[in-house]
Amino acid sequence: MHPTLVKLGPLELHAYGFMLALSFFFGILLAARRAPARGVNPDAVFDCALVIVFAAIIGARLMYVVFHTSEVHGIVDAIAVWRGGLTMYGGVLAAMGAAWVHLRRRGIPFLRMADVMAPSLGLGLMVTRIGCFLNGCCYGKPTGASWGVRFPEHTLGGSVFGDKPLHPTQLYSSAVGLIILLVLLAVDRRRRAEGQLFALYLILEGTGRFAVDFFRYYEANVYVAGALTVNQLISAGIVLCGFVLLVQSARARQGGSAPAAVPAPAAGDAAGASR
Repeated sequence: MHPTLVKLGPLELHAYGFMLALSFFFGILLAARRAPARGVNPDAVFDCALVIVFAAIIGARLMYVVFHTSEVHGIVDAIAVWRGGLTMYGGVLAAMGAAWVHLRRRGIPFLRMADVMAPSLGLGLMVTRIGCFLNGCCYGKPTGASWGVRFPEHTLGGSVFGDKPLHPTQLYSSAVGLIILLVLLAVDRRRRAEGQLFALYLILEGTGRFAVDFFRYYEANVYVAGALTVNQLISAGIVLCGFVLLVQSARARQGGSAPAAVPAPAAGDAAGASR
């Protein structure tokens, strides 16, 4: 594991923070590239992305702190996102809420932007979880499988389980992100009704997270329904929302003609205005 990639005197480049930054950077570029085909100005993507980045980090860190109070001993520990310690669903929920408010104020349909950004969410999951692996956080339960990973004692996984091989749940989640990215890009080769791509993302991500959590280690306070974690309950809700949205989108499409490709709006158009 390599929690710190580079150290120059007092300056350190943390693996998790670096991979998190990469995930946002490439995710935003991918969304901006896909935006014109859905009638969204790329400038609107960059504006919305700024809102999402800040809301996601705040929400993800807040949810982590709530369920890991033993690791927080002051304000610095509470805000030290560069060390790792972000709960994805806290970030997702906060980002969705902030994006909805922002897009409503700009007059941009939420589902249209969600379809634009859905593959980027898979890309972000794939890259960020590699950062988790390098950092040694978000580790799994002990396993006898040949692919089990022994985490050094200076990492979180090693400090809890010593040299026992653990499920590399970070890489499981990264693989889920890759699958989401590839599936959504393949499905989007044919024009879909507005909201369907985002619905598929919700179904795939929720299902993947629900499955991975059976192999991931959590503190006792995270289990809220027997063997199920709070993240698994949220996952189930996200999958349900995905199916509801998928059905609604299909019905809306059957009620009218299949949507044709929408040309990119000119600067200042309501669907893509960035100011």
